[in-house]
Amino acid sequence: MDVILHVGAHRTATTTFQHHLAANRGALRAARATYWGPKVVRGGLFRTMSGGTDPILPWQAKRAAKRAALRSEALRQDGIKRLIISDENMLGSLRNVLEDTLLYPGAGRRIAEFAQGFQKHNLTIGLGVRCYSHWWTSALAFRLMRGGPLPRADLRERMVTQPRRWRHIVEEIARAVPDARLVVWTHEALSSAPHLQLHALADIATIPASLPILNAAPRGTEVRRFMTDCGLNAEEFTWPDNRFMPFEMHEADALRAQYQDDLTWLAEGAGGSADYIDAMSAQTDAQTVEGRGSSDDGEHRYLA
Repeated sequence: MDVILHVGAHRTATTTFQHHLAANRGALRAARATYWGPKVVRGGLFRTMSGGTDPILPWQAKRAAKRAALRSEALRQDGIKRLIISDENMLGSLRNVLEDTLLYPGAGRRIAEFAQGFQKHNLTIGLGVRCYSHWWTSALAFRLMRGGPLPRADLRERMVTQPRRWRHIVEEIARAVPDARLVVWTHEALSSAPHLQLHALADIATIPASLPILNAAPRGTEVRRFMTDCGLNAEEFTWPDNRFMPFEMHEADALRAQYQDDLTWLAEGAGGSADYIDAMSAQTDAQTVEGRGSSDDGEHRYLA
């Protein structure tokens, strides 16, 4: 059986992908495929290790691997050919990333722990990445509305200078799960084309559909109102076109340059560690939607 782990990252339209899967269960059944979303992953299968916190304890990983092995084998015996699992918390929690000001520390180890239960199957891992200036901004806005940190100068400096890049995440996962196929795409190219992501990951054709924009980063007006209501000075930050943009120009330029280095590395073959599929976006007229997302299986969520 083919097992596909769609591991995120956060703020890269993960819930758009999950919504697309939930809305196309008929097509999945026809392809002898099934989908486990965050409700399944967090609700029981990996309940002791899916909160996104670090570290995952050995006994937690061992028990979860046994549960996953039993359930996946039962699916195989029922004739299922493809199992698709999507939960961005497999990489770690967004809250911890912001608290540590470090991009998914231990990502490779975490994904290896989740992959333990599928050792008898063909494993594919899917990862979406996004320009750091937009990714950090979306993460900050999302967490700010839930009591997260204000992006003052010291925090922004740590975000710009923190050493981890998407390239390191890709290399860590490739080393940690060497027998898996690793597929990487960008939010800019494929956020509004979950059908292309699915085709690349599982070779399943679905019809493109217009999806509602839910679970997106809050608009600039919402962030300003929230800050004012909390007695904070919103004028500390710039608001181009009424958008929340915490980074100064030189900071955003540095983050974009870091991202361009990642994309160049991916386009040059990623050292043989991953399949970079952005070229697929040329097959559609899909337009990028920043921060796009929707609820998993119709359940309102706040984690993507």
